[in-house]
Amino acid sequence: MSKFDYLLALLAGASTALAFAPLAWLPFAFLAPALLFWLNLKNISLGQRLRLSWVFGVGLFAAGAHWIYVSIHFFGGANAFIAAFMVLLFVVLIALFLLVFGWLASYCSHLPVAVRLLAAYPAIWVLTEWFRGWFLTGFPWLQLGITQIDTWLANYAPVTGVLGVSWLVALGAGALVLLVLGSMRDRIIAVSLVVVAVVGGFALGQIRWTQPAGEPLYVSMLQGNVDQLTKWEPAFRNDNIQAYLDLMDPDRYPDVERSHLVIWPETALADYYPQALDVMLPLQDWAREAKADLLVGGFHLNRDTEAVYNAVMAVGGERDVEQSIATGENVYAKKHLVPFSEYIPLLKYLRFLESIIRLPYDNVTAWEGGDNLVLAGQPMRMSVCYEDVYGEEIIRGLPEATMLVNVSNDGWFTGSIEPAQHAEIARMRALETGRFLLRATNNGVSTIINEKGKVMKTAPPYVATVISGYAVPMQGVTPFIKMGNWLIIPLMLAMLGIPLVLVRGKLR
Repeated sequence: MSKFDYLLALLAGASTALAFAPLAWLPFAFLAPALLFWLNLKNISLGQRLRLSWVFGVGLFAAGAHWIYVSIHFFGGANAFIAAFMVLLFVVLIALFLLVFGWLASYCSHLPVAVRLLAAYPAIWVLTEWFRGWFLTGFPWLQLGITQIDTWLANYAPVTGVLGVSWLVALGAGALVLLVLGSMRDRIIAVSLVVVAVVGGFALGQIRWTQPAGEPLYVSMLQGNVDQLTKWEPAFRNDNIQAYLDLMDPDRYPDVERSHLVIWPETALADYYPQALDVMLPLQDWAREAKADLLVGGFHLNRDTEAVYNAVMAVGGERDVEQSIATGENVYAKKHLVPFSEYIPLLKYLRFLESIIRLPYDNVTAWEGGDNLVLAGQPMRMSVCYEDVYGEEIIRGLPEATMLVNVSNDGWFTGSIEPAQHAEIARMRALETGRFLLRATNNGVSTIINEKGKVMKTAPPYVATVISGYAVPMQGVTPFIKMGNWLIIPLMLAMLGIPLVLVRGKLR
């Protein structure tokens, strides 16, 4: 294997990012893994396969997840060199997940080329994504299936979840290689499989997995566009809160007052709820007078344990804010925390790093309460920020929940491609569950997504505005809600294992 092969793997990995939002150049979703598959057809050693896969991963995450630099440098306070080094370290480590692909591919070198390209390699790709999605808390970003949210292939998501769509993309990549290298028989098989997959996606798109569970709700989401640099400064507290109160002005935004539900985004209230009664009590009065429910992002504090939670609180109706603060009722907080972001293991031993980067003084605690809150008369599945990238975790509040709500603060990555990528992922969650998803963010992308994963209402990022529109509560169970990944993962294991067993048996 030459240096050129490794360079090709690096460029192929980097080009994969072009298939995701905001560019969404879909051919690269197939071309990039096709190059990886082609390189693995060569007669190479295990070590070479591992290096090849790792280099592909370095390209993928360097191009697709470089936006963490923005958070570390501009908002974490690290200088440019330190921030770049930390991003490099993150990329080379996260790319190690791709070693799973190289390791498993090494067992398939004796399989026929067509079997490797149409069965083994696509299955290995999915198993690699699945492993990456949960090991060491998981990083399920840049899954190939996400790129297909606007194609017929996305219609498999309510059945198999995003991993099933990733498999179809990987299958298409294998078929692409086989069209170039295979015999006429192989080419016919490859084309036939692709046609069946596409037609099947169209057919699945005609199925309504879920049905309305009540009258449409009129909802409003506030996008305050608060500057991330001043968001956490006590001197700007009142000004930042006022930015959201201004969006509730009935003269400027009359849709808010007639809404059934109004959502403030993640940590819009950059304060502990007990210390923000000057805001929460007037909001309670407003909600009762408007006969609406409010969802307010802030920090819940357990006074008994002094644990701090990144939370949202439901306000309005018969709820009492002070009781909610005291008991944790009507509160949902983030369960899936991001290591070295929301909590830092051994934080007290890392204070020496404060000379190069700001460190928090308190770790955020993982929530152990329920998943759903009742808002506007409907049980809704809550998620905060990064939680909506975990499809199997979102379904834990279903089928009871009739709607999904995600509050986020992608302001940490201002000016990068991350907000567009995150919004694209949210669309897949709506499609998998057959539920509308309401997404409120501090700086964008705020949006209303329907049960088919289509954007109904949105607004440009970095603009202070209100997104208002109708959302329909939905009931019913998609196959993915019922089975999660217990359908696709056994299928992938069979796709990989059966050829290995059969061919090895013939070789004996």
